[in-house]
Amino acid sequence: MELKRSDFRYDREPVIRDFSLKIFPGEFVGVIGPNGSGKSTLLKLLGGILPGAKSSVYFDGLDLSIQKRKTLAQSIAWVPQENPMVFPFKVSEVVLMGRHPYLSALAFESEEDCQIARRAMDLTHTSQFANRLFNEISSGEKQRVMIAAAIAQEPRAMLLDEPTSALDLKFQMEILNILKIMNRDQGATIVMALHDLHLASKFCDRLILIKNGTLVVEGSPATVLQKEILKDVYEIDVNIIRDETDGSFLISPEAQDLNS
Repeated sequence: MELKRSDFRYDREPVIRDFSLKIFPGEFVGVIGPNGSGKSTLLKLLGGILPGAKSSVYFDGLDLSIQKRKTLAQSIAWVPQENPMVFPFKVSEVVLMGRHPYLSALAFESEEDCQIARRAMDLTHTSQFANRLFNEISSGEKQRVMIAAAIAQEPRAMLLDEPTSALDLKFQMEILNILKIMNRDQGATIVMALHDLHLASKFCDRLILIKNGTLVVEGSPATVLQKEILKDVYEIDVNIIRDETDGSFLISPEAQDLNS
């Protein structure tokens, strides 16, 4: 998966500027940066989701702009931060939608498709509300359902925008562990935007730090999560502590002098 010197703007101001990035098969990559830095837009560009973008995006060396949407959906799954659903679908139906890229026109899901969807719900602990309407469950439950649908899609790459933002601590760890297992055991490429720098350092092999739509630095968590780099990007002093149990980094802002 590769982005070559890409630009994108919603209005006049560019959101992504002359951005080049290569994601290697089987990587677990975290995209970090301040609010409004372009993380979500970058993921959408990588997934070929933004039509008309002035960008060159490639998957397996092929230009995404000339690939059929159905073929593309068999390879790349997209999990957005917000999940609007207009029609009253059941949770089980939403997860089963992950199998649609494999169905021919007017075909119904097979028993194998249903089994794959059930396994995805079991993995994400969403089976218990399979018969409830999607719009009637909590935001955290919706996020788990959308991740289940992406897992049911059996993609080679998953792009996730803040997948843990609406989850409590328990489900944050469960979802990220599931993604890590998919990455480790199935070779799935995982690219996700995260605000939590500790979780990013705990699960990601490589971090992409961006600000104002441009790449600041990329590399291992130890390379990216440095005091001066974070101060420059987030405009705040931080303390960084290495967790010796797993090598991750605990990052907290320094106390501000309110009298200054």
